[in-house]
Amino acid sequence: MFDALQDRRYSDHVIRFLPRTFAVCAAALFIVFALAAPASGQVLLSGTAGTPETDISPEQEQHLLNEYWTLARKYKVDPLKTVSDFSLWTKDRIGKVQSIQFQPEKPGRPEYLEGKAEWKPEVLRMAAILHTDLALAAFQKREIMEFEFHIGIADGWMILADNKLSKPGELRSRWTVTIARHLLASGEVGIAERILNRAVERIAGDPAILLAQATVKETQASRFVANVAGGRLEEPASASKVRDAALTAAQNALEKALKIQPTLTEAKVRLAHVLSMKHDDSRAYSLASEVIAGNASPTLKYIASLVGGAILERDKQMDAAAKLYVQAILAMPDGQSGYIALANILHLSGQRTEAGAVLDRLFARPVPTATSDPWWTYPLGLDLAMDAQFEEYRKLVRK
Repeated sequence: MFDALQDRRYSDHVIRFLPRTFAVCAAALFIVFALAAPASGQVLLSGTAGTPETDISPEQEQHLLNEYWTLARKYKVDPLKTVSDFSLWTKDRIGKVQSIQFQPEKPGRPEYLEGKAEWKPEVLRMAAILHTDLALAAFQKREIMEFEFHIGIADGWMILADNKLSKPGELRSRWTVTIARHLLASGEVGIAERILNRAVERIAGDPAILLAQATVKETQASRFVANVAGGRLEEPASASKVRDAALTAAQNALEKALKIQPTLTEAKVRLAHVLSMKHDDSRAYSLASEVIAGNASPTLKYIASLVGGAILERDKQMDAAAKLYVQAILAMPDGQSGYIALANILHLSGQRTEAGAVLDRLFARPVPTATSDPWWTYPLGLDLAMDAQFEEYRKLVRK
């Protein structure tokens, strides 16, 4: 029973709380997450291959670099004004600065001409967060191309700061996950997926990136619906292929994450849910039970109890399922999904008075916040404190 209720609430929640994904032009040239080694005679412009600059002289190049980095360093003492000043720069000028630094220095620079490129990691990372602020400001206005451009520039500076050798858990990794989760929570699932797919290739073996990637694929799977052609629904066998592929991708990412970090409890919970959606109930229930019996947070125990209860309910083990729903309520008394699941199973079992009492208890409780039920935010990634994380990055680079 709760499997159907769960799928319906999951779908309804996504429809109500996730804004529609904006169409994004596939020709977004400035996505740095596609960074690849440039061919001979090419350079990296915000992570994409391009031809070397030929329209400005060496003197003009160094003047542009000096102008950019002189302003960028001011972010440390006056971030708001610096962001405002950079908002007046054109993408062309910013792109030129990064392309100059990514390409090998042109031979024959006059001896009197001092190089103005910046190579200090702390300054490069500060510029990355500066462009993150510009990207977030653009995102608030739903200027998606502008957002992607500045995120691309930011990642380019992160790459140079790490000497093109970014490692799991470092700033670039954490920043990438925060950006992706911000996009997922805002409904831009497609952009989040693209960023994470590339991040998995560029920062191998990072469990946090793998978890975020799996979360995006899991959420995508919950949103797929059958197509309608000629007034008829697509056949289930055909309609389920895309959904099954997304679930398999999520499963693979979660299993990789847990192999690297077996204590990553959210990955266990999500893997249990993904497996239950694939009807691999035995393994799904084992994982959910492991979380419930362990030292997980109340939020994760709540989700695991709902998943485990749904599996038992599908197997007609009503009493055992009801007990897990009670555990969910005890873990998160403000969560509504546990009450509804318990009331429904009592109703199906013929205990209508008891079911009514559970609902009365639910209706008597206020809803303290929009995130009081973790099941509502589950498809968004559970961790919605992105603003705090961005602020942490700002403080870190401005030390």
